[in-house]
Amino acid sequence: MNIATQLKQACNRYFVAQMFLTRLPVPVKTQWSESELAHSTPWFALVGVVVGSIAAIAWWIGFNLWSPLMGAVFAVCASVLVTGAFHEDGLADSADGLGGAFDIEKKLVIMRDSRIGTYGSVALILNIIAKIGAISLLQPSAAIAVLIGAHMLGRWTSVPLIKYNNYVREQGTGKPFAAMVSTSNVIWSSAFALVCSVLCFGTSALFVIPGILIFLWLAQWYVRKKLGGITGDILGAINSLTELLTYLIMSSGFIIAFNS
Repeated sequence: MNIATQLKQACNRYFVAQMFLTRLPVPVKTQWSESELAHSTPWFALVGVVVGSIAAIAWWIGFNLWSPLMGAVFAVCASVLVTGAFHEDGLADSADGLGGAFDIEKKLVIMRDSRIGTYGSVALILNIIAKIGAISLLQPSAAIAVLIGAHMLGRWTSVPLIKYNNYVREQGTGKPFAAMVSTSNVIWSSAFALVCSVLCFGTSALFVIPGILIFLWLAQWYVRKKLGGITGDILGAINSLTELLTYLIMSSGFIIAFNS
């Protein structure tokens, strides 16, 4: 395969990832298939950079025209609009399923239901409030980089989760990935995420990266215990919670004092 063909293939896989994770337009010649979708996973983190950049622009507008709080509101609204609330939907469905039944099959049925229940509503509201609150507390000089890094890390989490966990549905959003994500996909995606984390968080990456890895291990242990593996909704939920955790770490008094 020559360089031109490899570049064309890489571009196509990036746009497949963008098509899957966002509502941003892609070239009409983008070729979608389950195989291309599975091979697009190394590009998930880069799509997160794009989404984070859009959220950062929205934050800048809200912050400069109004206040830090409005900047945070604009950032969250922008990311929800760009992704079509893709990950928020997964969070709500996961909360309803995990909280609404004891039997695994019943949990999965509830998670597939398009209607939102009490657990899902509460999880969604608290998640959005917490994100707005944490973003509003970020140091203005760091907010843009943190937004980009948080969205990048959120999308990255899906890659190791897909590779190292059983997919518990016969059909579903994440099924095309289940048996086709390779170790090299995880390595390349993780290497990109590591470099971006250092660029976005600076020395604070020493706290962000371990924090996210510990959370990812705990989340994986929990869903294995409760469901026996992952679903597309679970991936979306962990994505959204990873983003939130990043904001919480970077807006904490300890990190602010550490960077002073």
